[in-house]
Amino acid sequence: MDLSVIIVSYNVKTYLDQCLRSVQRASENLKVEVIVIDNCSKDDTLKHIKNKFPWVHCIENKVNLGFGKANNIGAKKAIGDYVLYLNPDTVVGENNFKLALKQFNEHPNLGSLGCRMIDGKGNFLPESKRGFPTPLVAIYRLFGLARLFPKSKRWAGYYMGHIDESENAAVEIHCGAWMMLSRQALIKSVGFDEDFFMYGEDIDLSHRIGKFGFETRYFSDSPIIHYKGESTKHDSWAYVKNFHVAMDIFAKKHFTSGAKAFSILIRTGIYAKAFSSILKRWLELLVPLFLTAAIGYFLANEFTDYWETNHRYPQGGEYPRIYRQVILPTYLIIWTLSMFISGAYSINSSIFRYFTGFLLSTSVLLSSYALLPLDLRFSRILILISSLLFFISFISVKTFLKFRSSEGVFGLVNETIAHVDRVDSKKLNSSSNYDISIDEIVEQCDYLRPTEIHFYPQNIDFHKIIKTMILLRKRNLRYRMIYSSWTLGSDDYQRSSNHAFPALLRPSLRRAKYLLSMLFTIFIIVTLPVCACFPRGRHALKNLPAVLLRKKTWVGYIGNESSDLPFLKKGVFCHTHLLEDKELQKFADIRYAHHWRPEFDIYGLFNGSI
Repeated sequence: MDLSVIIVSYNVKTYLDQCLRSVQRASENLKVEVIVIDNCSKDDTLKHIKNKFPWVHCIENKVNLGFGKANNIGAKKAIGDYVLYLNPDTVVGENNFKLALKQFNEHPNLGSLGCRMIDGKGNFLPESKRGFPTPLVAIYRLFGLARLFPKSKRWAGYYMGHIDESENAAVEIHCGAWMMLSRQALIKSVGFDEDFFMYGEDIDLSHRIGKFGFETRYFSDSPIIHYKGESTKHDSWAYVKNFHVAMDIFAKKHFTSGAKAFSILIRTGIYAKAFSSILKRWLELLVPLFLTAAIGYFLANEFTDYWETNHRYPQGGEYPRIYRQVILPTYLIIWTLSMFISGAYSINSSIFRYFTGFLLSTSVLLSSYALLPLDLRFSRILILISSLLFFISFISVKTFLKFRSSEGVFGLVNETIAHVDRVDSKKLNSSSNYDISIDEIVEQCDYLRPTEIHFYPQNIDFHKIIKTMILLRKRNLRYRMIYSSWTLGSDDYQRSSNHAFPALLRPSLRRAKYLLSMLFTIFIIVTLPVCACFPRGRHALKNLPAVLLRKKTWVGYIGNESSDLPFLKKGVFCHTHLLEDKELQKFADIRYAHHWRPEFDIYGLFNGSI
């Protein structure tokens, strides 16, 4: 057996599927065995792999044993002359295995090989080649000297900046996302240290292999895609804790003196990075909310002054103070909260979501007005105009932030999608979409200026896709891999750690769906006389008791056979129009469950089949 490929999987079914497709192609004309160790995934990974890739040897762990221990289980079963530890969120080129094995033939003492990696946007991942993290190297990185002198052998030693990305060279540390070992190095090192649960075990193993007298080299000839961090959350406190524990183990193991100082140093760096990531994430969420509220209140208050002076009290007088101090801020909070629940504040929100959010928020505001005591109902015109002014402030803030992020107003400036070697022969239905071949995209990219590129791997070699992403680097393009059942990418919305589960299994989105349902229930109750005038409204009123008793939900699946999808009560309305074909129903329900967003339910409420 030439090679044993060992993959540890945890809730990344879709990316593992893609990884195995690429592994299958790279194994052509070689004797390769593939072993998948599943760490108790909840997304039916093993069921899917056994059905789609029956040639894969599957091992099921009843609990999550961590990265190192699970890999060791696979290594004990492996019979190949060489062993490749491979992450499930990777894509290897068709010539990757052959060229890597060639490196071992050219360097007889080679014990461990690391690979050149790019992320989901084509950017080089510096952890592809690393030096041993001594305290001095860690200090240089922590204090920014590595960034100031990125090519320096001394100051940028952590990522070995003196070695070019496209240069094959000797390095000290490899990344466990793609790490190939000789049988001799595996036997001598006894694999990963199982004291590490996650993080640090690849540094430890690389270092030990080097200490045993083997060469450790960086291999750049056949780069791979690594959707960095797709199976973990790098900006979460769980990541901070796991990484800190790993570095503590590493320091005690490899530094006989100064281990405590090294641990404190690493801890400082980890917490600083995590805090800045979390702070940035919260600022991205809260700044638009606060700016909208401040501008919206100012505009609505100014309009109130105009209205009371020129229309409500032209002979003198004013609204009670409670209006400006309590009622107007309450309107603003309700409106902003409704916009937030509708998804309008999402980074990737569309114009459609903006306007559906506006209609929903204004409807909620009017419904809330109707529930107020008579002495607090000042004027519907104030509600409508204030809502419009809130929306103007929202659009202004979104426009400003989009300009600053160089994405254009609403992210729609030159919003075009290049479909590379598309499988479907049907004509695209939009002028902003066009077909192009993999051989033409690089040459035509500057002329066509796409913002997003869709690859169809069924018709394209993976190594060509990887090469194209590298050549189009620094153009701020988004990439998608298009398959029949799902679409994979590496932006915020398409992270595989989220995508492995259907969206409706995520607690935050289930809460959003429930809140949206509550808002619609209130809307139906408040507008009861109006609803009774329309067939759709009468259908909603007829089912209102069942929804209140939680026997039904407002928007549900189309088909009845949805056992593989997150449970939903029977829907009063379907999320889309009626589909007769059972396969189409199933596909539509899968899409709804995996990609749920508030506008799906808003569409279903007003347009879905009954």
